[in-house]
Amino acid sequence: MLFYNLLNPEITASAADFQGQSVHAIAGIGHPERFFRHLNKLGLTVKTHSFPDHHAYCAADLAYSEANALLMTEKDAVKCVEFADEKCWALRVDAHLEPALIQLILKKINT
Repeated sequence: MLFYNLLNPEITASAADFQGQSVHAIAGIGHPERFFRHLNKLGLTVKTHSFPDHHAYCAADLAYSEANALLMTEKDAVKCVEFADEKCWALRVDAHLEPALIQLILKKINT
């Protein structure tokens, strides 16, 4: 799994790249703990900050002066990109559908 930098999306990093750093994570999603657990499964120790689902972020919400990196979901990144700094990273999520599900969807569309 790769993270991309909000200021420079072509710059990516793995979870291992954040080892030994002061890492914070934000999540304004329905179940933020699920995102935080996923980060832990990637081997990261993070200081977590939960926000309400659909939170309207502002620059102050990203102001963790002691953080070397601030990790977030892609859903949150869309809302933060205009005031993000070089410490802000989003976890890239790619959907992978099972071939059987694709066939079922195509069948439903074509009937």
